[in-house]
Amino acid sequence: MKLKKPFKSHSRKLKVIFGVLAGFTCLCLFPLNGVQAKEPGAVSSASRGLKVGVVDLNAVFEKYEKRKAFDTQLKEQEKQYQKIIADKKKELVSLNEKIQLLDLGGEVRKKEEENFEKKNIELESYAKFAEKNLAKKYKDYFERLYTEVCKEIEDIGKREQYDLIIKKEEPELHSGGIAELQFKVGIKTVLYHSDAVNITNQVLDNLNKKYSEVSKGK
Repeated sequence: MKLKKPFKSHSRKLKVIFGVLAGFTCLCLFPLNGVQAKEPGAVSSASRGLKVGVVDLNAVFEKYEKRKAFDTQLKEQEKQYQKIIADKKKELVSLNEKIQLLDLGGEVRKKEEENFEKKNIELESYAKFAEKNLAKKYKDYFERLYTEVCKEIEDIGKREQYDLIIKKEEPELHSGGIAELQFKVGIKTVLYHSDAVNITNQVLDNLNKKYSEVSKGK
């Protein structure tokens, strides 16, 4: 009787996906001058000059306290799944050892082998369920965080009359091959910016402050 390995931890893989999505999805371009021009007393971008900001999304997601809390919850859920799967595997190993001591072709052995196959299928099904459920939770919580971050950036843009806010990307260029290097170079959207236009810390401070206030209110 061979035990299959139906379950693998995907937390590292999901973190990689999470980082790539953070770099790819939020090309936060908020053309806000049209909105501001409709407000009484608003100054047009032509008269005051174009106001641009940049945000390092990877840094925001990495240091956002709410993301850290979510990560802790999901890692705990993953540990629970892994424990249940490990217990089921131990049960199968024990049952397999019992089967080896039974007479070949015997009725008792046949029933135990059928029981083994049933439990093995249950293990595989549970492992797939756990993997799928974790992947969905990672996806759902990333989407919520992404929405919150982009909403905060948009609020800052409107409040402080930015014309454009762009996400910056600092990919690690050490790569395994030319294709990977070309991909990383391709996702770098800002080649240079002065510190004066970097509003990453402002976005992060606002998000963490709001999260802290909500957490204290619970």
